Amino acid sequence: MQIHFGQIYIEAGVSFPFSLLFQRRLSDEVNALIIPSTLFVKKYGEDWDLMFRISAKAAIQETEIRGPSVFKKGKDVEYTIFLPFTVIRDSQDTLRTAIEYLFDAIVSVLTKLEFSTGRLIARRGALVDSICSDPTMLNHR
Repeated sequence: MQIHFGQIYIEAGVSFPFSLLFQRRLSDEVNALIIPSTLFVKKYGEDWDLMFRISAKAAIQETEIRGPSVFKKGKDVEYTIFLPFTVIRDSQDTLRTAIEYLFDAIVSVLTKLEFSTGRLIARRGALVDSICSDPTMLNHR
C-alpha cells in the first residue's frame, strides 16, 4: 500500500506551481511517517494504493475534499483536495499557506480512514519549513 500525489487543475489561471519533485517528496515523506490503516486494508486490500489529487478553486473559502473514487482495475482509491486559491493567494506567504492547507486536508482524510498520523502531525512544521526552503519543489515560470 502506497500513498501518491498528483495535480489536476480545472479552472483557468487557478493553480499552484508544485513540481513533480514536490509530488514525489510528499509521497516519500507521507509513506515514511504514517502507519497503514487496518480499515483501509480490510476494505480494499494490501495491494491497493491511495492517491491524493491536488487542485484548487477560486470561489471557495475553505478546503474541499472530494472522494473517494474507487478504481478497481488499477486498485486505486483517490481523493481530490481543492485548495481555496483566492484565500491562499491573498495570504502573506502563499507557498507556506498552500502547503499548510494541503497538509491539513491530507491528515483529515488519513484520520477518517483510520491511518496512524501521529508521526506525520509531529513532523508537519519541519516538513513545511523544509519544502518551503527547497527551490526544486516549485516549477519556475
